[in-house]
Amino acid sequence: HLHEDLGLNVVLPVLPLHGPRKAKGAAFPGQDLLDDVHAAAQAVWDIRRLISWIRTQEPDARIGLNSMSLGGYITSLVASVEDGLTCAVLGVPVADLIEVLGGHGGLPDDDPRRQTLELARPIGRMISPLSLSPRVPMAGRFIYGGVADRLVNPRDQVMRLWEHWGRPEIIWYQGAHTGFFRSRPVQDFIDAALRQSGLVAR
Repeated sequence: HLHEDLGLNVVLPVLPLHGPRKAKGAAFPGQDLLDDVHAAAQAVWDIRRLISWIRTQEPDARIGLNSMSLGGYITSLVASVEDGLTCAVLGVPVADLIEVLGGHGGLPDDDPRRQTLELARPIGRMISPLSLSPRVPMAGRFIYGGVADRLVNPRDQVMRLWEHWGRPEIIWYQGAHTGFFRSRPVQDFIDAALRQSGLVAR
C-alpha cells in the first residue's frame, strides 16, 4: 500500500536477532539485559547507516520512519539522535525496555532476580527515548496505541512517551497489542500522518 498506492520507496529493515538475523540461543528482547542493550544500540546504528545510504543515493530525499512495537521503540531512539527526518510514526511503542521486561517477568517479590532488574534500571534509562529529546519536528511526530494492550501498557509506556514527545497527534484503537492490523482508523491515521508531514503529496 505504501509503495503502490502512496508512491513511497519503502525499505523494510530486519532488526537484530529477527528473521534471517536470528541466532540460536539469543533473542531480542530476551532475558540477558546487556544483550538487549547491545541489540538496541545495533538496531539504531543499522537504521542510521541505512538512512545515510539513502542520502548518498538521493541527497534531497525526504525520509520518514513508520514502525510498530519493538520497531516503535527503535524508531523513537533513532528519531532522537538523527537529524533531518520528515516524520516518525510510532505504533504501540515501548518507552522503557527494561521496565517492560520486568513487568512481564512474573517474578515473585522475594525472587533474587528482582535485584538484577533494579540494578538494570539505570541501564534501561540509558537506552530509553525518555532520556533523549526528539529531533523530528513536532508536525512530523505521530503515535498510536491500543487501549487494551497488555504487552505495552498504554499508560506506563505509550502515554509517557507521548507526554515526553510534547503531546503530538495520537490515536487510540479499541484492541490489544496487534489489534492495529485490523483497525481501519489506525491505517487512515498513518496515511494522514504521511501526507500531513509532507512525505506523501496531498
